[in-house]
Amino acid sequence: MQAAKEVCLWPLHEREPDTTWSRGPLVLLGDAGHPMRPHMAQGAAMAIEDAAVLVRCLRAYGAAAGAAYDHYQQTRAERVAQVQKVSSENSWMRTPTDPEWVFSYDALLAPLR
Repeated sequence: MQAAKEVCLWPLHEREPDTTWSRGPLVLLGDAGHPMRPHMAQGAAMAIEDAAVLVRCLRAYGAAAGAAYDHYQQTRAERVAQVQKVSSENSWMRTPTDPEWVFSYDALLAPLR
């Protein structure tokens, strides 16, 4: 610390997730639509899951892209909210925890809503 020329504090800011993850042809994935703190190291994982579910919805709804986008958000909202909550609390693995709910999720098999 004594050798450091400058020391900076980098606070973690949090913002509410967007209530709409799509508008026209634009669809948000990952932190763009539902940012989360880094405490669970799940930000990139959520974006990958989002992409997998979005592709499945686009295949299921074909030319009805708006319906596909709505179903993508509906399918992902509950899981994303749960990960955001635990990450925001910074409670992940601080007590005996069964991580199965995080690591067993399969975006390719999750029911589309």
